[in-house]
Formats: sequence, C-alpha cells, structure tokens
Amino acid sequence: MTTLTCPKCRQGMPETALDTGQCPACGFPLEGPVVLNEQQRQESRPFPVLILSIAVGVLAIGTYAYFKRPEIPPRNLPPERPPVTPEQESAVAKHILPFTPSSLTNNAPRSERGAPNPADPSSTVDDKNAQERTAVVEPKKETQRPTGAVMKIDPKIAPKRDFDNPDDTATLPDLATGDRVTLTGKLRVLKIGSVNGKASIDATGLVAEEIVISGDLNGEAVVQLNAPNGKVTIGGYVGGSSKITIVAPGGEVIVLESSGRLTDRSTTVVTAKRLEIAGKMLGNSRLVATLTTDGLLKVTAAEDNATLTYKKAAESDPPITIEKGAIRGGAKVIGE
Repeated sequence: MTTLTCPKCRQGMPETALDTGQCPACGFPLEGPVVLNEQQRQESRPFPVLILSIAVGVLAIGTYAYFKRPEIPPRNLPPERPPVTPEQESAVAKHILPFTPSSLTNNAPRSERGAPNPADPSSTVDDKNAQERTAVVEPKKETQRPTGAVMKIDPKIAPKRDFDNPDDTATLPDLATGDRVTLTGKLRVLKIGSVNGKASIDATGLVAEEIVISGDLNGEAVVQLNAPNGKVTIGGYVGGSSKITIVAPGGEVIVLESSGRLTDRSTTVVTAKRLEIAGKMLGNSRLVATLTTDGLLKVTAAEDNATLTYKKAAESDPPITIEKGAIRGGAKVIGE
C-alpha cells in the first residue's frame, strides 16, 4: 500500500485520502501534487540504480571485447620478404668476350629467358633439412664368409703344396723320419699332427689365420710356422731335441695347460704380441720370446732347468707386461 505525505502538515496518510480529496489529519485539500513518504521514496530508488549498473556493465564488456578482438591477417597478401640490399659493384674489371653466332640467340634479357628468381635462403635450408630427414640409411649387410674345402696333404705324393684359397683348411698327417713338407700361399686353418724323427715342416711362405698342433714334436724334428696376425695353439709335447719357430707379430701363441708341454732339450722360438704358456716348462727346455708393441707374457709354471728369455721387438716399445706363476728348481725367467 502506498503511503502519501500531506503538503501542509507533513503527516502520513493512506492512498484513499486522494479519493476524499483532503488530508484526514488537518483537512488540507489535496488538489495539487502530493509528496510520497520518505520510506516510499527510498523503496523506489533501487530500480534506477540497477538499470544504471546493468548499462555500465554492458558498456564495459563491449569495450573490452572490441579492444581484445583477434587480428585476422589478410588472406590474399603474399608473405613479406626482407628487403634485399643491392650488391656493390666490384672494382674488378669485366672482360666481355666477342659474340659468336651461337650466342646471338641468347641476347634477350634474362627476365624474358625465364631466368629463375634468386633462391630464398630459408627455403634452401628447409629443403636441405627435409632431404636429411627423408634420407634412409640402409644397414650394412654382413656377408657370411664362404666355407672352404678341407684338404689332406700327403707328403709322399705332394711334399710341396701351394694354397690359393684363403678359406680352405689343410690337414697334415703324422710325419715320420724323411718326410719333408713345404707349404706356401694362404689358408684359414692349418692342422698338424705329430712330427717325429728328422721330419720337417717349412711353412714360412704360408700365411695362416690359425694353426693347431695336436701331436707331439720329438727327435730332431724341425717346424717353421707363419701366422702374422693369427693364432697358434700347441696342444702336444715339444720334446727331444726338436725345434719349433713361430712368427706371429700381430697374433698370439698359446701352450695349452691340459696337454701342452715344453720339455727335454727342445727349443721354442716365438715372435708374437701375446704369449701364454699355460702348460709347464720342464727339463732343459729353452724358450726365446720376442714381444711386439704392448706385448703380454704369461708363464704358469717352470721347473727343473727350463729357461725362458724374453725381449722387446723394438727398443722404443713400452715395457712388456709379464705374469709369472710358480718358478721352481733351477728354472729361470730372464729379460733382455
């Protein structure tokens, strides 16, 4: 219900007083404007304030959206390129060759002949990177080494034998007194049995990757072997007055612990990068070793009067690495 205020007495009166036409308190005629009550005036204020707040908010949102709108680049404009500074003319004199009939057809300007535009450095770098990414490196295929033939050498039929296939394997039977074998060429593996009496093997002209001695050397047998970068294995006894010479400057020589022995009055001469005497040195056996650069010498056991002498292949080589085991009795290990 609306409360009115009398213009004269300032007293509140109900809205029905307008119908009677006078103030119920003082009887003042209500013919002109009537003042609303202060409470009514205060109640009517929030509506305009609310409208003004909404208007200010809408205006603020619109202003923010206008200044924060994304900039849309033009669609049809080409990308900007950095300005190209003209090259300064060189002070070097230019020599113009006389025209020939064949060159008269090329007198047109470069632009008319379809000369290509200067390459964009950035595009050149991108093309190079793309080629590097797309390049596929194929893995190297490991080719399997072919299997060579296994040949048996009969000293009675062919005392001299030349091998021309480095993938082959040659086998020598047990040699007796009077057998003389000379081997040359290249082999993958050379297998030697026993060498008895005054038999001999001359393989100084043979290049072998691996040499295996499974039998004994005794009597006055003489064996000469060559495996420059290979491996030589002695799996038998080197006894009697026999002599074996092994040249393997880039390879290794091993005397097996299970079956290899250097004994009696035998002489063993070795040139190698690595020498391992896992078997024992016994009796009056003598071993002369020459070790190449970064050489290694291993001696498991030496007894009786066995003698081992070693030295460097060159004076400028670093010291030899030596690993000595049990040296008993009159056995000696001497460095020169």
